[in-house]
Amino acid sequence: MVLQVWWAKKNGFISLFQTNVGHSILEFHCIIHQQALCAKSGLTSLYNVMAVVTKIVNLISSQALNKRKFDALLDEVNSVYNGLMMYNNVRWLSRGNVLQRFADCLEEIRLFLQNEGKIEQYPQLLDVMWLSKLMFFTDICQHFNELNVKLQGTNKTIIVMIDLIRAFDAKLHVFRNDIITRKYKYFPNLKKNINDLDIHEKPGEETVTEEFISVIDSSINEFSARFSQFRELSETLKFIMYPDVTSFDKLNLSQFDWLEIEEFEMQLIDFQSSSIWIQKFIETRKELELIETERLTSNISKNANNKILESWNSLPDTFNCLKKLARAILTIFSSTYACESLFSEMNNIKDSLRNRLTDDSSSACILLKVTSYNPNINYLSSNLQQQRSH
Repeated sequence: MVLQVWWAKKNGFISLFQTNVGHSILEFHCIIHQQALCAKSGLTSLYNVMAVVTKIVNLISSQALNKRKFDALLDEVNSVYNGLMMYNNVRWLSRGNVLQRFADCLEEIRLFLQNEGKIEQYPQLLDVMWLSKLMFFTDICQHFNELNVKLQGTNKTIIVMIDLIRAFDAKLHVFRNDIITRKYKYFPNLKKNINDLDIHEKPGEETVTEEFISVIDSSINEFSARFSQFRELSETLKFIMYPDVTSFDKLNLSQFDWLEIEEFEMQLIDFQSSSIWIQKFIETRKELELIETERLTSNISKNANNKILESWNSLPDTFNCLKKLARAILTIFSSTYACESLFSEMNNIKDSLRNRLTDDSSSACILLKVTSYNPNINYLSSNLQQQRSH
Protein backbone atom coordinates (compact mmCIF):
# COMPACT_ATOMS: atom_id res chain seq x y z
CA MET A 1 0.00 0.00 0.00
CA VAL A 2 2.85 2.38 0.89
CA LEU A 3 4.58 1.46 -2.38
CA GLN A 4 1.41 2.22 -4.35
CA VAL A 5 1.04 5.65 -2.72
CA TRP A 6 4.73 6.40 -3.35
CA TRP A 7 4.34 5.38 -7.03
CA ALA A 8 1.32 7.68 -7.49
CA LYS A 9 3.15 10.51 -5.78
CA LYS A 10 6.28 10.14 -7.91
CA ASN A 11 4.95 8.90 -11.24
CA GLY A 12 1.47 10.40 -11.76
CA PHE A 13 1.25 12.92 -14.59
CA ILE A 14 0.31 15.79 -12.26
CA SER A 15 3.21 15.00 -9.93
CA LEU A 16 5.68 14.83 -12.80
CA PHE A 17 4.33 18.04 -14.31
CA GLN A 18 4.55 19.88 -10.98
CA THR A 19 8.11 18.66 -10.58
CA ASN A 20 8.95 19.91 -14.05
CA VAL A 21 7.48 23.42 -13.61
CA GLY A 22 8.80 23.71 -10.06
CA HIS A 23 5.56 24.64 -8.27
CA SER A 24 2.05 23.36 -7.51
CA ILE A 25 -0.65 23.61 -10.17
CA LEU A 26 -4.43 23.91 -10.18
CA GLU A 27 -5.82 20.46 -10.92
CA PHE A 28 -9.41 19.39 -11.59
CA HIS A 29 -11.50 16.96 -13.62
CA CYS A 30 -13.00 17.80 -17.05
CA ILE A 31 -16.16 19.88 -16.47
CA ILE A 32 -18.20 17.97 -19.07
CA HIS A 33 -17.25 14.65 -17.46
CA GLN A 34 -18.09 16.09 -14.03
CA GLN A 35 -21.52 17.11 -15.30
CA ALA A 36 -22.08 13.64 -16.77
CA LEU A 37 -21.09 12.05 -13.45
CA CYS A 38 -23.52 14.35 -11.61
CA ALA A 39 -26.32 13.18 -13.92
CA LYS A 40 -25.30 9.56 -13.46
CA SER A 41 -25.03 9.67 -9.67
CA GLY A 42 -27.97 12.00 -9.05
CA LEU A 43 -30.44 9.86 -11.00
CA THR A 44 -29.38 6.47 -9.62
CA SER A 45 -32.78 5.77 -8.04
CA LEU A 46 -34.40 5.83 -11.51
CA TYR A 47 -32.05 3.28 -13.10
CA ASN A 48 -34.67 0.54 -12.77
CA VAL A 49 -36.80 2.57 -15.21
CA MET A 50 -33.90 2.74 -17.67
CA ALA A 51 -33.37 -1.02 -17.34
CA VAL A 52 -36.96 -1.77 -18.43
CA VAL A 53 -36.78 0.76 -21.28
CA THR A 54 -33.50 -0.73 -22.52
CA LYS A 55 -34.91 -4.25 -22.37
CA ILE A 56 -37.97 -3.30 -24.44
CA VAL A 57 -35.95 -1.28 -26.95
CA ASN A 58 -33.52 -4.17 -27.42
CA LEU A 59 -36.41 -6.60 -27.92
CA ILE A 60 -37.84 -4.43 -30.71
CA SER A 61 -34.74 -2.99 -32.35
CA SER A 62 -32.08 -5.69 -32.04
CA GLN A 63 -34.17 -8.42 -33.71
CA ALA A 64 -34.59 -7.87 -37.45
CA LEU A 65 -38.12 -9.26 -37.71
CA ASN A 66 -39.41 -7.29 -34.73
CA LYS A 67 -37.77 -4.15 -36.06
CA ARG A 68 -39.44 -4.50 -39.47
CA LYS A 69 -42.82 -5.13 -37.86
CA PHE A 70 -42.49 -2.13 -35.54
CA ASP A 71 -41.28 0.15 -38.34
CA ALA A 72 -44.28 -0.94 -40.42
CA LEU A 73 -46.56 -0.15 -37.47
CA LEU A 74 -45.07 3.35 -37.13
CA ASP A 75 -45.54 3.90 -40.84
CA GLU A 76 -49.13 2.69 -40.62
CA VAL A 77 -50.05 5.19 -37.89
CA ASN A 78 -48.18 8.01 -39.72
CA SER A 79 -45.65 8.46 -36.94
CA VAL A 80 -42.94 11.09 -37.37
CA TYR A 81 -40.41 8.46 -36.30
CA ASN A 82 -39.12 5.47 -38.23
CA GLY A 83 -37.95 3.42 -35.24
CA LEU A 84 -36.62 3.47 -31.68
CA MET A 85 -33.18 4.62 -30.57
CA MET A 86 -30.87 2.13 -28.86
CA TYR A 87 -29.14 3.03 -25.62
CA ASN A 88 -25.39 3.58 -25.60
CA ASN A 89 -23.99 4.16 -22.12
CA VAL A 90 -20.76 5.70 -23.47
CA ARG A 91 -22.48 8.55 -25.31
CA TRP A 92 -23.37 11.45 -23.03
CA LEU A 93 -26.69 12.36 -24.70
CA SER A 94 -27.85 8.79 -25.35
CA ARG A 95 -30.04 8.27 -22.29
CA GLY A 96 -32.17 11.40 -22.69
CA ASN A 97 -32.68 10.86 -26.42
CA VAL A 98 -33.62 7.19 -25.96
CA LEU A 99 -36.12 8.03 -23.22
CA GLN A 100 -37.72 10.85 -25.22
CA ARG A 101 -38.19 8.63 -28.28
CA PHE A 102 -39.59 5.86 -26.06
CA ALA A 103 -42.06 8.27 -24.44
CA ASP A 104 -43.16 9.63 -27.83
CA CYS A 105 -43.76 6.10 -29.18
CA LEU A 106 -45.29 4.67 -25.99
CA GLU A 107 -48.72 3.92 -27.50
CA GLU A 108 -47.15 2.22 -30.53
CA ILE A 109 -44.88 0.16 -28.26
CA ARG A 110 -47.87 -1.02 -26.22
CA LEU A 111 -49.78 -1.92 -29.39
CA PHE A 112 -46.81 -3.81 -30.83
CA LEU A 113 -46.24 -5.83 -27.65
CA GLN A 114 -49.94 -6.58 -27.44
CA ASN A 115 -49.99 -7.81 -31.05
CA GLU A 116 -46.98 -10.02 -30.30
CA GLY A 117 -48.58 -11.39 -27.13
CA LYS A 118 -45.78 -10.02 -24.91
CA ILE A 119 -47.50 -7.16 -23.12
CA GLU A 120 -47.88 -9.32 -19.98
CA GLN A 121 -44.08 -9.56 -19.74
CA TYR A 122 -43.90 -5.80 -19.19
CA PRO A 123 -46.60 -4.85 -16.64
CA GLN A 124 -44.73 -1.58 -16.06
CA LEU A 125 -46.23 -0.18 -19.29
CA LEU A 126 -49.65 -0.30 -17.61
CA ASP A 127 -48.44 0.81 -14.17
CA VAL A 128 -49.41 4.44 -13.49
CA MET A 129 -46.61 4.98 -10.94
CA TRP A 130 -43.95 3.54 -13.23
CA LEU A 131 -45.15 5.67 -16.15
CA SER A 132 -44.96 8.80 -14.00
CA LYS A 133 -41.35 7.92 -13.14
CA LEU A 134 -40.61 7.33 -16.82
CA MET A 135 -41.96 10.75 -17.82
CA PHE A 136 -40.15 12.51 -14.98
CA PHE A 137 -36.92 10.69 -15.86
CA THR A 138 -37.34 11.70 -19.51
CA ASP A 139 -37.85 15.37 -18.64
CA ILE A 140 -34.96 15.65 -16.18
CA CYS A 141 -32.61 13.88 -18.62
CA GLN A 142 -33.57 16.37 -21.33
CA HIS A 143 -32.55 19.21 -18.99
CA PHE A 144 -29.19 17.53 -18.40
CA ASN A 145 -28.80 17.05 -22.15
CA GLU A 146 -29.36 20.76 -22.78
CA LEU A 147 -26.60 21.60 -20.30
CA ASN A 148 -24.28 19.03 -21.88
CA VAL A 149 -24.76 20.50 -25.36
CA LYS A 150 -24.05 24.02 -24.04
CA LEU A 151 -20.81 22.80 -22.41
CA GLN A 152 -19.58 21.18 -25.61
CA GLY A 153 -17.60 23.06 -28.24
CA THR A 154 -14.27 24.82 -28.40
CA ASN A 155 -13.08 28.32 -27.50
CA LYS A 156 -15.01 28.52 -24.23
CA THR A 157 -13.21 30.18 -21.33
CA ILE A 158 -13.28 28.62 -17.89
CA ILE A 159 -15.57 31.48 -16.80
CA VAL A 160 -18.20 30.64 -19.44
CA MET A 161 -18.17 26.97 -18.43
CA ILE A 162 -18.52 27.69 -14.73
CA ASP A 163 -21.31 30.22 -15.38
CA LEU A 164 -23.24 27.49 -17.24
CA ILE A 165 -22.79 25.10 -14.31
CA ARG A 166 -23.85 27.75 -11.81
CA ALA A 167 -26.92 28.58 -13.87
CA PHE A 168 -27.97 24.93 -14.03
CA ASP A 169 -27.47 24.56 -10.29
CA ALA A 170 -29.92 27.44 -9.81
CA LYS A 171 -32.34 25.84 -12.31
CA LEU A 172 -32.37 22.63 -10.26
CA HIS A 173 -33.84 24.60 -7.35
CA VAL A 174 -36.49 25.99 -9.73
CA PHE A 175 -37.27 22.45 -10.92
CA ARG A 176 -37.61 21.36 -7.30
CA ASN A 177 -40.10 24.13 -6.56
CA ASP A 178 -42.00 23.24 -9.76
CA ILE A 179 -42.47 19.69 -8.48
CA ILE A 180 -43.53 20.90 -5.01
CA THR A 181 -46.20 23.22 -6.46
CA ARG A 182 -47.24 20.48 -8.96
CA LYS A 183 -47.41 22.92 -11.84
CA TYR A 184 -44.89 20.91 -13.90
CA LYS A 185 -43.98 23.88 -16.10
CA TYR A 186 -40.56 22.38 -16.76
CA PHE A 187 -41.71 18.75 -16.99
CA PRO A 188 -43.89 18.60 -20.14
CA ASN A 189 -43.92 14.81 -20.48
CA LEU A 190 -44.87 14.33 -16.83
CA LYS A 191 -47.55 17.03 -17.07
CA LYS A 192 -49.11 15.49 -20.19
CA ASN A 193 -49.08 12.03 -18.62
CA ILE A 194 -50.84 13.22 -15.45
CA ASN A 195 -53.38 15.32 -17.36
CA ASP A 196 -54.27 12.34 -19.56
CA LEU A 197 -55.06 10.15 -16.56
CA ASP A 198 -58.49 9.69 -15.07
CA ILE A 199 -59.04 11.22 -11.64
CA HIS A 200 -59.18 7.67 -10.18
CA GLU A 201 -56.03 6.58 -12.04
CA LYS A 202 -53.81 9.40 -10.84
CA PRO A 203 -51.01 8.23 -8.54
CA GLY A 204 -50.72 9.41 -4.97
CA GLU A 205 -49.28 12.88 -5.55
CA GLU A 206 -47.64 13.06 -2.14
CA THR A 207 -45.66 9.85 -2.79
CA VAL A 208 -44.69 10.85 -6.32
CA THR A 209 -43.72 14.38 -5.27
CA GLU A 210 -41.49 13.15 -2.44
CA GLU A 211 -39.68 10.70 -4.70
CA PHE A 212 -39.09 13.27 -7.45
CA ILE A 213 -37.90 15.88 -4.96
CA SER A 214 -35.49 13.31 -3.55
CA VAL A 215 -34.02 12.78 -7.04
CA ILE A 216 -33.58 16.51 -7.61
CA ASP A 217 -32.07 16.97 -4.14
CA SER A 218 -29.59 14.20 -4.95
CA SER A 219 -28.59 16.03 -8.16
CA ILE A 220 -28.22 19.32 -6.27
CA ASN A 221 -25.94 17.63 -3.73
CA GLU A 222 -23.86 16.08 -6.54
CA PHE A 223 -23.35 19.46 -8.21
CA SER A 224 -22.53 21.05 -4.88
CA ALA A 225 -19.90 18.40 -4.05
CA ARG A 226 -18.27 18.09 -7.48
CA PHE A 227 -18.03 21.80 -8.26
CA SER A 228 -17.17 23.12 -4.79
CA GLN A 229 -13.61 23.79 -5.97
CA PHE A 230 -14.86 26.21 -8.61
CA ARG A 231 -17.10 28.07 -6.16
CA GLU A 232 -14.07 28.70 -3.98
CA LEU A 233 -12.13 30.02 -6.98
CA SER A 234 -14.99 31.89 -8.70
CA GLU A 235 -13.67 35.38 -7.86
CA THR A 236 -10.11 34.38 -8.73
CA LEU A 237 -11.12 32.97 -12.12
CA LYS A 238 -12.94 36.21 -12.96
CA PHE A 239 -9.69 38.10 -12.46
CA ILE A 240 -8.70 37.64 -16.11
CA MET A 241 -11.69 39.73 -17.22
CA TYR A 242 -12.17 42.05 -14.26
CA PRO A 243 -8.69 42.93 -12.94
CA ASP A 244 -9.68 46.60 -12.70
CA VAL A 245 -12.48 45.97 -10.17
CA THR A 246 -11.37 42.79 -8.35
CA SER A 247 -10.50 43.27 -4.70
CA PHE A 248 -7.30 41.58 -3.50
CA ASP A 249 -9.11 40.34 -0.38
CA LYS A 250 -11.58 38.36 -2.52
CA LEU A 251 -8.89 36.50 -4.43
CA ASN A 252 -8.22 32.93 -3.36
CA LEU A 253 -4.53 32.50 -4.12
CA SER A 254 -3.95 29.36 -2.07
CA GLN A 255 -3.57 27.37 -5.29
CA PHE A 256 -1.12 29.94 -6.65
CA ASP A 257 1.42 29.96 -3.82
CA TRP A 258 4.26 30.28 -6.36
CA LEU A 259 3.23 33.91 -6.96
CA GLU A 260 5.03 36.67 -5.08
CA ILE A 261 1.93 37.62 -3.10
CA GLU A 262 3.25 40.87 -1.58
CA GLU A 263 4.50 42.10 -4.95
CA PHE A 264 1.25 40.99 -6.57
CA GLU A 265 -0.80 43.12 -4.15
CA MET A 266 1.33 46.21 -4.80
CA GLN A 267 1.10 45.75 -8.57
CA LEU A 268 -2.67 45.33 -8.35
CA ILE A 269 -2.96 48.66 -6.52
CA ASP A 270 -0.85 50.39 -9.19
CA PHE A 271 -2.87 48.77 -11.95
CA GLN A 272 -6.25 49.73 -10.49
CA SER A 273 -5.04 53.31 -10.00
CA SER A 274 -4.26 53.70 -13.72
CA SER A 275 -7.14 55.04 -15.81
CA ILE A 276 -5.40 53.83 -18.99
CA TRP A 277 -5.37 50.16 -18.02
CA ILE A 278 -8.83 50.33 -16.47
CA GLN A 279 -10.17 51.62 -19.78
CA LYS A 280 -8.25 48.89 -21.62
CA PHE A 281 -10.21 46.13 -19.87
CA ILE A 282 -13.52 47.96 -20.14
CA GLU A 283 -13.05 47.91 -23.92
CA THR A 284 -11.92 44.27 -23.81
CA ARG A 285 -15.13 43.26 -22.02
CA LYS A 286 -17.21 45.03 -24.68
CA GLU A 287 -15.45 43.03 -27.39
CA LEU A 288 -15.95 39.82 -25.41
CA GLU A 289 -19.66 40.58 -25.16
CA LEU A 290 -19.83 40.80 -28.96
CA ILE A 291 -17.95 37.47 -29.29
CA GLU A 292 -20.33 35.77 -26.84
CA THR A 293 -23.41 37.25 -28.53
CA GLU A 294 -22.20 35.98 -31.89
CA ARG A 295 -21.56 32.52 -30.43
CA LEU A 296 -25.05 32.32 -28.93
CA THR A 297 -26.99 33.74 -31.89
CA SER A 298 -25.11 32.51 -34.95
CA ASN A 299 -23.38 29.45 -33.45
CA ILE A 300 -20.03 30.80 -34.67
CA SER A 301 -17.36 30.11 -32.07
CA LYS A 302 -14.54 32.63 -31.86
CA ASN A 303 -11.68 32.23 -29.43
CA ALA A 304 -12.37 34.58 -26.54
CA ASN A 305 -9.15 33.39 -24.87
CA ASN A 306 -7.11 34.99 -27.67
CA LYS A 307 -8.75 38.37 -27.09
CA ILE A 308 -8.16 38.23 -23.34
CA LEU A 309 -4.56 37.07 -23.83
CA GLU A 310 -3.96 39.89 -26.30
CA SER A 311 -5.09 42.43 -23.69
CA TRP A 312 -2.85 40.94 -21.00
CA ASN A 313 0.15 40.76 -23.33
CA SER A 314 -0.22 44.48 -24.02
CA LEU A 315 0.55 45.24 -20.37
CA PRO A 316 4.16 46.19 -19.55
CA ASP A 317 6.32 43.87 -17.43
CA THR A 318 5.88 46.18 -14.45
CA PHE A 319 2.71 44.13 -13.91
CA ASN A 320 4.45 40.78 -14.36
CA CYS A 321 2.82 39.16 -11.28
CA LEU A 322 -0.66 40.03 -12.54
CA LYS A 323 0.23 38.66 -15.97
CA LYS A 324 1.48 35.39 -14.46
CA LEU A 325 -1.84 34.83 -12.68
CA ALA A 326 -3.82 35.73 -15.81
CA ARG A 327 -1.79 33.32 -17.95
CA ALA A 328 -2.17 30.56 -15.35
CA ILE A 329 -5.96 30.94 -15.49
CA LEU A 330 -6.04 31.21 -19.29
CA THR A 331 -4.08 27.98 -19.69
CA ILE A 332 -6.75 26.04 -17.79
CA PHE A 333 -8.42 23.51 -20.09
CA SER A 334 -12.03 23.54 -18.90
CA SER A 335 -12.89 20.30 -20.72
CA THR A 336 -11.38 17.54 -22.85
CA TYR A 337 -13.91 18.18 -25.62
CA ALA A 338 -11.31 19.20 -28.23
CA CYS A 339 -9.13 16.19 -27.39
CA GLU A 340 -12.00 13.70 -27.59
CA SER A 341 -13.26 15.28 -30.82
CA LEU A 342 -9.81 14.72 -32.28
CA PHE A 343 -9.91 11.05 -31.25
CA SER A 344 -13.29 10.69 -32.98
CA GLU A 345 -11.88 12.22 -36.16
CA MET A 346 -8.91 9.86 -36.00
CA ASN A 347 -11.27 6.88 -35.76
CA ASN A 348 -13.16 8.10 -38.82
CA ILE A 349 -9.99 8.75 -40.82
CA LYS A 350 -8.09 5.58 -40.04
CA ASP A 351 -10.70 2.84 -40.02
CA SER A 352 -10.50 -0.82 -41.03
CA LEU A 353 -10.79 0.10 -44.73
CA ARG A 354 -7.95 2.64 -44.61
CA ASN A 355 -5.49 0.89 -42.33
CA ARG A 356 -2.54 1.37 -44.69
CA LEU A 357 -2.36 5.12 -44.26
CA THR A 358 1.13 6.25 -43.26
CA ASP A 359 1.68 8.43 -40.20
CA ASP A 360 2.40 11.44 -42.41
CA SER A 361 -0.80 10.94 -44.42
CA SER A 362 -2.86 10.45 -41.24
CA SER A 363 -1.36 13.60 -39.73
CA ALA A 364 -2.18 15.61 -42.86
CA CYS A 365 -5.78 14.28 -42.90
CA ILE A 366 -6.27 15.18 -39.24
CA LEU A 367 -4.92 18.69 -39.76
CA LEU A 368 -7.31 19.20 -42.67
CA LYS A 369 -10.20 17.91 -40.57
CA VAL A 370 -9.65 20.09 -37.52
CA THR A 371 -8.34 23.29 -39.08
CA SER A 372 -10.53 26.39 -38.99
CA TYR A 373 -8.80 27.79 -42.06
CA ASN A 374 -11.20 28.32 -44.96
CA PRO A 375 -9.30 28.72 -48.26
CA ASN A 376 -10.63 30.93 -51.06
CA ILE A 377 -11.02 28.24 -53.71
CA ASN A 378 -12.15 30.66 -56.42
CA TYR A 379 -9.08 32.86 -55.95
CA LEU A 380 -6.67 29.91 -55.86
CA SER A 381 -8.17 28.29 -58.95
CA SER A 382 -8.14 31.55 -60.90
CA ASN A 383 -4.33 31.64 -60.66
CA LEU A 384 -3.92 28.17 -62.17
CA GLN A 385 -3.66 27.54 -65.88
CA GLN A 386 -6.54 25.45 -67.14
CA GLN A 387 -5.81 22.16 -68.85
CA ARG A 388 -6.81 22.56 -72.50
CA SER A 389 -7.36 19.82 -75.01
CA HIS A 390 -5.04 19.71 -78.04
